[in-house]
Amino acid sequence: MKHKNTFIAIGGIFLLLVIFVGCGERSGEKEYNKAMASWKNGNLVRAQGQLEKSLRKLSGTEKRSEANNQLGLILWNLGKYDQAVEKFEESCRLAQELSGANLNLGIALYHVGQLEQAEFELTKILNEQPAHSTARSYMGFIQMQQKDWKGASKELTENLRPNPNSPSGQNALALAELHLNGKSTAAIARLKKLASTYPDYAPARYNLAVIYDRWLHNNSDALDAYRHYLAKADADAPQRQTAEQAIARLSGMANAPPSVQSNPDKASRLIAAGLNLHTAKKYSAAVKQYEQAVRADPTQKTAHYNMGLSYYALKNYSAAAKACSVALKVDPTFTDARYMLVLSYCKQGQWSSAEREAKILKKIDSARGKSLLDYISGARKR
Repeated sequence: MKHKNTFIAIGGIFLLLVIFVGCGERSGEKEYNKAMASWKNGNLVRAQGQLEKSLRKLSGTEKRSEANNQLGLILWNLGKYDQAVEKFEESCRLAQELSGANLNLGIALYHVGQLEQAEFELTKILNEQPAHSTARSYMGFIQMQQKDWKGASKELTENLRPNPNSPSGQNALALAELHLNGKSTAAIARLKKLASTYPDYAPARYNLAVIYDRWLHNNSDALDAYRHYLAKADADAPQRQTAEQAIARLSGMANAPPSVQSNPDKASRLIAAGLNLHTAKKYSAAVKQYEQAVRADPTQKTAHYNMGLSYYALKNYSAAAKACSVALKVDPTFTDARYMLVLSYCKQGQWSSAEREAKILKKIDSARGKSLLDYISGARKR
């Protein structure tokens, strides 16, 4: 998913488009201009208060629409995402025609996981402006989230026609085509070219690493790509922790003594047998099947995860957390395993550990992560 900083950068464009024109004599406009000055100076909290005061005094739907849009951008920068969405919605409601607020709303809804609503807003923009680059890009991202790889490839390809050198577009298209065709060669070639043309564009290195790691099991090239990614990524980049975990895992595999030959086919049969037993509520018997499965092939993340589910059903939450943690060592992006790990910690009252894992989950799965964080916050108050 694109990082929220991208939203902020895009949103900033509209700052230049919506400054009020006029003498600024009326109090509402004065407060608005003060808010813009505070924002320019980096004092977002002050800017928020001034804009809220401005809105209480402004008259005229057009000016109120513009002010709500700006307030939404400030709230987004402050990390108040749900409030930002509300202000973008109010700006759109007040506007007489499509404006920058519609795009901001579509992007915001995408980042908070409301994909259907985001698609609705972006479609309105594309109906009037079919070549709108940003709206088309986000439509492609939505279809990727929905695993509509064909639709995503089409949208992203169309978006690249006027701007074929867009790093984010090329990066997203590589992933969409990879999932659509199941062929890694073209995706790797596209990402390598992107990394060569834009050496500071870290996401290309990360996606290369994941393809080498998860698709090709090429540990050497995966390690190299992960390290290149960390050298370029921002300190708060959402994939940084995942990359660090992957390097630790792959380095450990490289330094580990030779293990017995794994048997993935046998492991798959045992996982299927365990699943049947779990469905029949024979949880202890299911655990035994999963234990045999991981002995047959320790890299089977599903076996570890399913074992966690069975332990959870047995109310052995400590064992459930341990099994899910092992699944995450195999695949740090395994969102279902991280979700169950959070629940297992919650059942044990380990709120700090639960909150830590929920925050990681929120970076990958915004809706479920936020839901768990809200639950944890409420449980701590009780």
